[in-house]
Amino acid sequence: MSDARVRAAIEEMEAWLADPAWEPEAEALARWDAEFRAAMAQAERAEGWPALAGRAHAAGKLLEARIPVAVEALNRVRAELETQAQGNRALKGYGAGVR
Repeated sequence: MSDARVRAAIEEMEAWLADPAWEPEAEALARWDAEFRAAMAQAERAEGWPALAGRAHAAGKLLEARIPVAVEALNRVRAELETQAQGNRALKGYGAGVR
């Protein structure tokens, strides 16, 4: 097996990371990780492997930097939804008391 599958997986991750609007999704990352690990297990580690490994490590560091930002955004959305749910419950309670 050539290193082409590893290179393709790294290029996919680099493309995701290059998109400022991209938000990490657990399912997509798990699928990518499974494909990447399978490709790594079958790789020849031929000429150019050190450069490929360097790209993989750089992409990993960028991903680690992006995850806290995505988690923070998710927490803000959850808090806003909870606030709306509380407001809806209050309105229902108010409506029941007015009747």
